[in-house]
Amino acid sequence: MCFDFHPKDTNFYLAGTEEGCIHQCSCSSNGQFLKTYRGHKGPVYKVAWNPLSTDMFLSCSADWSIILWHQDSQTPVLTFSSASAFVHDVMWSPKSAFMFAAVNESRVEIWDLRVSILEPVLSRFANPTVKFTSVLFAKNTDCLLVGDSQGEVGVFLLQNLAAPNTLHSSARGLLLNTS
Repeated sequence: MCFDFHPKDTNFYLAGTEEGCIHQCSCSSNGQFLKTYRGHKGPVYKVAWNPLSTDMFLSCSADWSIILWHQDSQTPVLTFSSASAFVHDVMWSPKSAFMFAAVNESRVEIWDLRVSILEPVLSRFANPTVKFTSVLFAKNTDCLLVGDSQGEVGVFLLQNLAAPNTLHSSARGLLLNTS
């Protein structure tokens, strides 16, 4: 259902399956999986290596969950639950090894693991007539792009998020929708 190549060694990649498993694979070994991570109870919609802490990755699923994994352990490190819908997409911030964004059908969330592992630091609800489907951090600016079921992309300016070396945040970001 999805895959992501390792950010430093592109010989390795993760593949998420309809059965809820994630397989670590190698381009040089076509016969077997290197590892299988089991934690989801539904199809895995996205796997994403952390670009700054390259031994960690996230997965999201139709089972309403996001799981944080360490590549050396087949047991989840943390599980984050969405109380409202399938989690369609998840993306690490290119500026912080602790921050990621996720979208379910009804809202986009920003998680900062330095601040809380229990709830997102920010969330924004979708218009009731659309469903969020995808999320992407801009690389050269403090913007978050969010795709929806009508084919539109919302651009959100992120403000007042914690600085990379700060352990707290004034969670007032994601307030300015610029489109």
